[in-house]
Amino acid sequence: MEETEETTMLTRRTIKDTTTGLPILAVGCEGRDTAHHYFTAMTWLSDSRNLIVHTNIDRETMIGHVVRVDTETGDAQVLEEGVAWGRGVVSCDDILYLFDRNELYAIDAWSGERRAVCKLEEHCAFYGPLSITNDGRMLGVYWRECCQEQPEQGNPDSDHAVPEEARWVIGTVDTASGELREAARPLFDEPYPVANHAMINPVDPELVFYSHEGATEHIPDRLWVIDTRTGESRNVFPQKKDESGKHVEYVGHEIWAFDGSGLYFVKYAQSPGKPTGVYFAEKRGERREFVNGDYKYWHVGVSPDGRYAAADTQEPGISKLVLIDTATKRSKLLCELPYSGTHTLHPHPSFSPDSRKVTFTFADERDVLWVGVMDINDCANSSS
Repeated sequence: MEETEETTMLTRRTIKDTTTGLPILAVGCEGRDTAHHYFTAMTWLSDSRNLIVHTNIDRETMIGHVVRVDTETGDAQVLEEGVAWGRGVVSCDDILYLFDRNELYAIDAWSGERRAVCKLEEHCAFYGPLSITNDGRMLGVYWRECCQEQPEQGNPDSDHAVPEEARWVIGTVDTASGELREAARPLFDEPYPVANHAMINPVDPELVFYSHEGATEHIPDRLWVIDTRTGESRNVFPQKKDESGKHVEYVGHEIWAFDGSGLYFVKYAQSPGKPTGVYFAEKRGERREFVNGDYKYWHVGVSPDGRYAAADTQEPGISKLVLIDTATKRSKLLCELPYSGTHTLHPHPSFSPDSRKVTFTFADERDVLWVGVMDINDCANSSS
């Protein structure tokens, strides 16, 4: 290790990946878990220097502190305490949006000023992650209606663990007025009735993505987009079937391209239909494109300029982080990370607003979580 700096809460250190030799800036807290946002939600402020992290995370409850940290100096400010991981998203004007059960609120990442945005009925609860348009004017949200009180949920991948009587609703919120608009009430059959992971199109707020949640080997229609102008929902990636009629493409972990043209996602390695790897589906389902299948990919994030994708892998004991050039379709290994199965420990790669930095979560030798940052220029200039 070298170049260690500390604040009252957070530590910065620069390490080298043992496989590729590439430098990683690690931000975290000695002995306490720190993670960035879910990979579909921006975690950086607009200067691509200050980062929003979750720290002091309790692994059982996933509750911790939300902190703004300067990645160059280590200066930090606590913005909120006692918040579950997986709820936040940062807007282009440096507003952090969060929710607490049925309340959606905003925090100015610089002043710390907090304001209410909107509130659902008492029998409803928001679920994460949130999504937002590039101009910061509209949020994509989803919530469940239920006739009985339920414990809070922070894990974006566990939203299906609710009672059968729950109803899932996809919607949007005007960030200025707080106007909440219902977009869809998807009705999927049991045993997989859940619609979740709603994401608003970054440039067209009338298009909202949602997924048909469940065990991927049993979900033949995962990717949906609703056009709120017409009320039409469309499956934008019809999954292929074999001769017996069984679907053979197991897909998930979607994210909009920042230009709104379509969705990147992963066809998991266990899919019978080949090739597997990172795919792209045009926003209206008019085109599908295979991007790269060099590794057993798991999550995929995309850069705001559209030039790169960054994907992690799920393998016994490790998760690789891979950079993919979306034009050439070539991949480059960035690093190899320990993996023990904890959800917040998933790398969840994402990018900074200037598209120069890849951000991810990783574990150190003591299984403590840190936020890692790698500079694209360092990666591109490396011969590894």
